[in-house]
Amino acid sequence: MMDDRAVSIQISHTLSLAITALLISGLLIATGGLVESRQEQAIQSELAVVGERIATNLMTADRLASAGGSTAEVQVMVSLPDRVAGSGYRVTVNSSTAPPQLALTSTDPTVTVTVPFETTTTVDGRTVSGGDVRIVFTPSGTLEVRAA
Repeated sequence: MMDDRAVSIQISHTLSLAITALLISGLLIATGGLVESRQEQAIQSELAVVGERIATNLMTADRLASAGGSTAEVQVMVSLPDRVAGSGYRVTVNSSTAPPQLALTSTDPTVTVTVPFETTTTVDGRTVSGGDVRIVFTPSGTLEVRAA
């Protein structure tokens, strides 16, 4: 007569390990989406703050230019983070919309936030990478957002 007890213990142990691995995999997959969602919310919040800072400084430069400042006098430095929630970003000035707006877009994951601004001086549309920027009143009478 053969003894099957040793085989049943091995099968039981193998099945227990397989079930545990499946449960842990399911848990990791389920929480992975939650973590990504939280990261996108953090990026969106940080981009909104960065956009508001740029918009505020654009309006400050506009007031200086409107008050008769020369191109050498009207330069506003804005200290901004290079990354938001671990992601790089770009700032695009879109002056063709009404009202004009800043579009801030992160690189990974892709999240876009728009921030409107009001100026009497025309703002040239351009794109700069995240980080410190300089707002300059050009000799052509427009404002430009440049990388610092």
